[in-house]
Amino acid sequence: MPLSKGHVLARKYEIIEFLGKGLIFEVYRARHTRLDREVALKVLIPEVAADLEFTRFVIKTIRATASLDNHPHISWVHDIDKDGVYIFFVMDYLPVDLETMVERLDIDSAVNVALAVLDALAYAHRNGLVHKDIRPSNIRFSESGEPLLVDFGMAEVAARAAVKFKKTAYLPPPTYAAPEQIKSFSLADERSDIYSVGAVLYYMLTKRPPFEGDIKQIYYQKLSPTFSPPRPRDLNGDIPPKLEEIVLKAMAHDPDERFQSAEEMASALLDVRRKYITRFLPASYEERRPEGTFTVKYKLRENSPFQIAHVEVPSVVLANVPYRITVSLVGDGAGQVKLEVPDFLSLSAPAVQDFEVPAEVSWYIITTKERYGAYEISLDVIADDVSIFERPLKIPLLVLPIEGKEKKASKRTIFNLFGLIEER
Repeated sequence: MPLSKGHVLARKYEIIEFLGKGLIFEVYRARHTRLDREVALKVLIPEVAADLEFTRFVIKTIRATASLDNHPHISWVHDIDKDGVYIFFVMDYLPVDLETMVERLDIDSAVNVALAVLDALAYAHRNGLVHKDIRPSNIRFSESGEPLLVDFGMAEVAARAAVKFKKTAYLPPPTYAAPEQIKSFSLADERSDIYSVGAVLYYMLTKRPPFEGDIKQIYYQKLSPTFSPPRPRDLNGDIPPKLEEIVLKAMAHDPDERFQSAEEMASALLDVRRKYITRFLPASYEERRPEGTFTVKYKLRENSPFQIAHVEVPSVVLANVPYRITVSLVGDGAGQVKLEVPDFLSLSAPAVQDFEVPAEVSWYIITTKERYGAYEISLDVIADDVSIFERPLKIPLLVLPIEGKEKKASKRTIFNLFGLIEER
């Protein structure tokens, strides 16, 4: 029978509500009466606590996690206490888990949660501890919204309990567990945690688990080296391709093909976040045309090392008359400028040009086919292989091929109209 509301353990932990029961623990929300603070209690079921050898193993396993007590993304056991037949562990009460939060997470937030978990794992792995049970319910959030990894050591306890009390091998919950853990729990190592982080990141990005079905179906899928879940970008096209690559590498069936450490995966995520997942801030540049100078607003990547100072473009392109386009950049560093034009226009320089800022990059363009009308040219500026713009700039251009007897008069009229100086 679960402990009733109002029951007080060790004269200071007042039971508020029963939260659930596992093979060896009953979990309660309680109030520390002396500190007036809510906590979570994991109480060993009395029948289990009566096995002194197993109880000593549980306490030893939980004590081993005490070395993790000063990491900001790990929730640890604050106390081990006893009241009569009850032996219990005191932890932070964290009611909000990833299952609750997942729908509110955008791509940037999902990456940040994964980075917090990887930071916690890197610290734990350096201390010789492997979690072995990373899943959404074991990632919880503090009152300030910080992600915390919980239940270090509990997978080891569950594995031992399954053998001792169920007389069978322990099989971890399969959805987020690595394939080798399903073959044998003893095969799990740091790379098994990496797999689980990849699976959880998949879930955060797509809003669905990577493996679905009943338990037998998921076990079969996990054990098959040829089975793969849907690619994340098939479920959410906003996921950057490089981020999808990280998820799939983390979830490789063969541990040797995964990231080999939490630090390695975190480094890859940080690089993707820097390049592909960022805020875009309002910016502007001068667009200089023959008829005047205009201010053009656009969105610039927050961490861009440079920006456009001005762009000089024609308003009109005439048949077989070259016109110059110039892009001036300021800032610090090196990059590339890419200009795309309709296929009937030819560029005098390569479409993609390297530069070091401050810089001025230019092309002459000329028509190669008799075509007229309003068109756009596309301008992009690239740093570290990534555009500094939210989207490439589109610059309007009027193309007016002139031929026949009226060529000279028409050409002069258009030049006058746009304030150009007729070329001799």
